[in-house]
Amino acid sequence: MRSDHVPFMLSFAAVVEAGSFVGAARKLDLAPSAVSKQVAKLEQALGAKLLHRTTRRIALTEAGTAVLGHCQRIQDELQQSEQALASLQEEPQGKLRITTMSSVCTTLLSRMIPAFHARYPRISLEVVASDHIVDLIEEGYDLALRVTSRPADNLVARELTPIQFLLCAAPSYLEAHGAPQSLEDLVQHRCLSYPASRPGYWDFWSEGQHQAVPIQSPLSINSVDTVRSLVLQGFGLALLPNYAVAEPLRAGKLVHLLPGYHGIAEARLYAVHLPNRYGSPKVRAFVDFCLEFLRAEMPKSRPPAQAPQSP
Repeated sequence: MRSDHVPFMLSFAAVVEAGSFVGAARKLDLAPSAVSKQVAKLEQALGAKLLHRTTRRIALTEAGTAVLGHCQRIQDELQQSEQALASLQEEPQGKLRITTMSSVCTTLLSRMIPAFHARYPRISLEVVASDHIVDLIEEGYDLALRVTSRPADNLVARELTPIQFLLCAAPSYLEAHGAPQSLEDLVQHRCLSYPASRPGYWDFWSEGQHQAVPIQSPLSINSVDTVRSLVLQGFGLALLPNYAVAEPLRAGKLVHLLPGYHGIAEARLYAVHLPNRYGSPKVRAFVDFCLEFLRAEMPKSRPPAQAPQSP
């Protein structure tokens, strides 16, 4: 039996189940004449008469009885496939491949994943941390979390949260060195920096106004995770992204300094994916969960703890 005979087999099984061509046509949402033609084509393909037709009833021939079981199995398998697909669409499940920056992975996803797994136990996550922009198609990823001011035009992007770089220090550093009371005070402090186009300066914004501030930096490290670790140890102060300091700020391990200022003029954390992933339940579930988590987790505009005063 060829695959193009499957519609004919389904029509034959429906006729037998309904007891008439009219009943089968109603179930299949076809015209009775169309159902009759499909059964006739199946009989022609098999070279055997499957039904005795009268004006009042139909009856199976010996050949029809032999073929019916095969047709019903195909009908059952199709129904099971439709039910499985409906279940997949109703309950997110399957493997979800995600790529993101190492700092987002370490400081944000590491705190999100347990709660996400508790809510969606049938989704398995494969997370790859990379500080390079990867091609979602070539690498086979479902989703990427990216910090950018402008997502690529060929991707669907959903903004998760604005990114602000907050000036932070550990209580131990502030006890030893005091807290800066103004941007001008920063030149007296140990500022831990990232590689920048203008070494020796930090850029701050306040209500849309930009200010370049001279700093003294004993080192420059291209790693948010490493700078965050050094700040937590009390080695110095730094501008750190809000997603990386949400938990230590809340726990009192870090203090948000000069809260009227922040670094980075425009940047946001986006969830980006290919247009054909738009209807995926597992992608929608993860993006919605990210939004919910970040709304509750991100530091607010005012500091959670008061900075110690300079001695």
